[in-house]
Amino acid sequence: MKKIFFLGEHRMTETFHAAVIFLLFLLLNMASTRDNMYLSHPKLNAALTCRLVGGLTREQRSVCHEAPDTTAIAFEGLQLAVKECQHQFRWHRWNCSSLSVKSSNPHSSAIMKRGFRESSFLYALTAAGVAHAIAKACAQGRLLSCGCDALGYRGSHDHRGRTRVNNKWEWSGCSHNLGFGIEFSKKFLDVREKVDDLQSRINVHNNDAGRSILSSHMEVRCKCHGLSGSCQLRTCWRTTPDFRVVASTIKRQYRKALVAAQEGQINNGMSVLKGRPRGRRKSKPRPAPKTSLLFFERSPNFCEVDPRTDSAGTSGRVCRVGRPSRSGACELLCCGRGHSLVRKSSIKPCNCTFHWCCTVDCQRCRDDRWIAVCK
Repeated sequence: MKKIFFLGEHRMTETFHAAVIFLLFLLLNMASTRDNMYLSHPKLNAALTCRLVGGLTREQRSVCHEAPDTTAIAFEGLQLAVKECQHQFRWHRWNCSSLSVKSSNPHSSAIMKRGFRESSFLYALTAAGVAHAIAKACAQGRLLSCGCDALGYRGSHDHRGRTRVNNKWEWSGCSHNLGFGIEFSKKFLDVREKVDDLQSRINVHNNDAGRSILSSHMEVRCKCHGLSGSCQLRTCWRTTPDFRVVASTIKRQYRKALVAAQEGQINNGMSVLKGRPRGRRKSKPRPAPKTSLLFFERSPNFCEVDPRTDSAGTSGRVCRVGRPSRSGACELLCCGRGHSLVRKSSIKPCNCTFHWCCTVDCQRCRDDRWIAVCK
């Protein structure tokens, strides 16, 4: 009897332990679910972002609290712009590296308070980045305040707006909502320029230039439907382009940016910004095209560290040995200080062999490369 009682007691103990473990599992799972709910809740995260992100004006914080989810996407667009800036200027003395250590708001950096050519590029790029991110998020269903472009794209017109002859298909795809993206970009970024002075007008012009360039690069994508791959019916939609294409176009405008000369009056009494090419002081200023970039302050050489201009200097930067005229050449990037050759070692897989089936065995080899670094 004692043995039987002992076995029963043992089984009851095991059952009790299992029940306790199960309850603990449920409690931990509920706590984890609760934490994940707070972490993944877009409203809570976005509202927290409005308080934590630095460099926002009072008007921007007001916009952020009114539309926290859309503002969170706008910050994604700003970070996309910073990433592209670093790619486009990777071989320049100023390479946007200072923007990566700032908050999610590159407008808090010192260079965006100046009137350099680099500043004009940043204004155009960030405005385009915000519009790009929001237009795409609308079509993806990430925002409650917008959806697919209501106007869509008329099937009777091509991507340039020209009438299409013998059109046999109708528009039915979900287009990226560029109109909503541009409007919020204006609402969130242009509100910073509340002072009606020349610098503020130039900043707004550069914002508009970036958005105009994005709009001109919108793409039409189609998917065919029909038997045996035929294209009897096509579903088409407008989509934002790869942002690198937009950034490259803005970079080309940066190279030929105009010096803001003065403001003029047009027939209806509205003022218009005028500019002239660099190095042509005697040339007559002309109204700046809507996709051109304007600046009014001569850029420094960015050779030395200077927090006032967000210059990180070029000491320690990797440069290119060879033709002195190409971008990133040591003669230009190192500002005449010279460069050193440094051996960079890494371990990489090599001499790989395939064994049937299905494994690959590789040896580990040391790879030594010599790189040039600015002094």
